[in-house]
Amino acid sequence: MTDHNGPVVQVSGLSYRYGSLFALANVSFDVQPGEMVALVGRNGAGKSTLLRCIAGWTQPTDGDVRVVGQSIKQNERLVREHVVLLPDTPSFYDELTAWEHLQFVAQANGWRDWEDEGEDLLRRYGLLPNKDAFPFAFSRGMRYKLALCMALLIEPTVLLMDEPLGPLDPVSADELWEEMGRHRADGMTIILSSHQLPQEAHPDRYIIMEQGEVIADGTPDGLRRTLKLDGSLTLDDLLRAALRARRAKPGAQAADV
Repeated sequence: MTDHNGPVVQVSGLSYRYGSLFALANVSFDVQPGEMVALVGRNGAGKSTLLRCIAGWTQPTDGDVRVVGQSIKQNERLVREHVVLLPDTPSFYDELTAWEHLQFVAQANGWRDWEDEGEDLLRRYGLLPNKDAFPFAFSRGMRYKLALCMALLIEPTVLLMDEPLGPLDPVSADELWEEMGRHRADGMTIILSSHQLPQEAHPDRYIIMEQGEVIADGTPDGLRRTLKLDGSLTLDDLLRAALRARRAKPGAQAADV
C-alpha cells in the first residue's frame, strides 16, 4: 500500500485510437484510495483498453494517467510497482506448477518469507490441493483464481481486473466478491470491468462507458436518482438507462437499447 494523499488513480483526457477508430475518447476521472469501481459497458465500449492504459500496458494516444501522484509517462517503472492488471484470460508458464508460479512472483519482487501467505491465498481460493499441478490442466475459473493469488501475494496498491467474474461459477463469484471487500477494507483500490455481479453486490461506484466515452459516473444511489431507477439495481438496468439518457441528449448518436 502507499501513504500517498489524494486520488490514487487520476485519468486525465485519456484517448486511444486504433487507426481512425477511437477506443477511448477524452476519458477523465479520479479514484480514491480504497475505492472499488466497476466499469460497465457493452462489448467494445473501451473498458479493457482503459484498464490496459492505467496499467501501463498500452500507451494512450493523448492524455495521461497518474498513479499515487506519479505520471505513468514520466515514471512508468514506479507506477508499475503499485499496479497489477489481471486480464480476462491470464497466461502462465507451462513448465511451472501453481506453487512455482507464486514462487516466481515472490522472487521477482524480492519477497522473503512469503510461503505462509502463499499457502493461505491458495487455501482461500480453493487451490491448495492443486498447488503441485500445472495450470494448463486447470479450468478457466481455476486459472483466474491462480492469477489472482499471484497478484494478491505482492499486495498491489491498485488491482485492475478485467471480467473477473465471467469464468467463475455463482458460488465462487460470491466468494470472490467477499474477498475483494476484505482487501478494499484494508485500503486496496480495485477497478474492475464486468458484465455481471453477484446479486445485491454493488461497488462503491460505477463508471458507465459507451463508444470510448464515459456516459455516467456515480455511486449506486446517485445513479439510481440520476437515471430514475427504482427497485434492485442490476448492471443491465444501469447500462440500458444510461444509454437511453445518452440517446435523449440533443445531437447524441442513436444507441440500440
